[in-house]
Amino acid sequence: MAELRFEQTQSAQMQMRPEMRQVLRIEQAELLEMPEADFRRLVAETEASPVFRKLYQQSRVIRRQRAARTDVCADFYGAKVERAADQRSFNVDEVLESRDAVLALVRRLGQDTFKKYFLFPEAGMAPDEIAHECGLTPAEVGLVNRFVDEFAVASEFHQPGPAGAQGIHYTRIASIERDREGLCIGFASACLARGSYVIDYHRFEETAASGTLSPAELKEARQLFRKLELINTRRDTITNVLKAIISRQSLYLTSGDGRSLLPLSQKELAVEAGIAPSTLSRAIQGKSVLTPWGQDLALKSFFPGPRRFRREALRQLLAREHDLGSDEAVRARLRDEFGVSISRRSVANMRQELKVAPLGRRAPRRSAA
Repeated sequence: MAELRFEQTQSAQMQMRPEMRQVLRIEQAELLEMPEADFRRLVAETEASPVFRKLYQQSRVIRRQRAARTDVCADFYGAKVERAADQRSFNVDEVLESRDAVLALVRRLGQDTFKKYFLFPEAGMAPDEIAHECGLTPAEVGLVNRFVDEFAVASEFHQPGPAGAQGIHYTRIASIERDREGLCIGFASACLARGSYVIDYHRFEETAASGTLSPAELKEARQLFRKLELINTRRDTITNVLKAIISRQSLYLTSGDGRSLLPLSQKELAVEAGIAPSTLSRAIQGKSVLTPWGQDLALKSFFPGPRRFRREALRQLLAREHDLGSDEAVRARLRDEFGVSISRRSVANMRQELKVAPLGRRAPRRSAA
């Protein structure tokens, strides 16, 4: 079966004329930099088109494929909708008004049924069929579907940035969660959790030959595929970056101990995720995740450079150890405890940058009365 994912078309891209490759790169970059609410709106509008619905529900040329170890975040089922700093992208009051009615329906359906028919619906199922299978009215099916789409936007509200980032706001795109198998990704919206589009081009050619699509629909379908492939680029990039962060910073994410945060460059992770460093930079800009211990962290926080890592290790050590008598003693502790090998002079320079007095002059820690 001739199924194609966007990341598998790189060889085809190489055969494009240089100017076409440049246009494609620009389109990919623009989509990666698009605000989350705008991206959700783009996806919703794309999936609402009659041609998409015909290829998805009737001919099954299009289907979705979830990435392994991903789901919606645990908060999704509790519908923890809060007011955003920027409310222009959705109507908070309308979401809150429909929440109770929808959650009552979700509880009646059960989480597994809700997932099967609303979060991760099978290709080819029309709303009337879902209503019949779930014992709902078509109006109730529409209510749940609208709420899922609206909450996808509402749940990705602008969050205050991490401490020290005054004036900067981040969009929470996912939670890093624990399950029986370890760490997994809980996306803040069904839009991301549903995964990437898989296009069966062989089935499409059969459908086109059967005459079930008009010439105008055939033209629109080919434009649709290009748009779906671009959407896949963003979805796959975000997913691959989060998985790579979990892989490289698993000790930190499991323990919450800052000493476990390993030095990691964006270039390193880009190689691991199979993307260009500039693509990774665009993908993480302005985005955050909720850690297993409940702290919202900007994605860029997971990339401490070697110098930043050494400074943080020294800061932590000096904050809790007041009995180290010399920079040489500190150097030894950094080596033994953090795996940081630096000279005594480097310790002294970083200590000065942190505005810490020479160790012999530090006031001793007062013992508890």
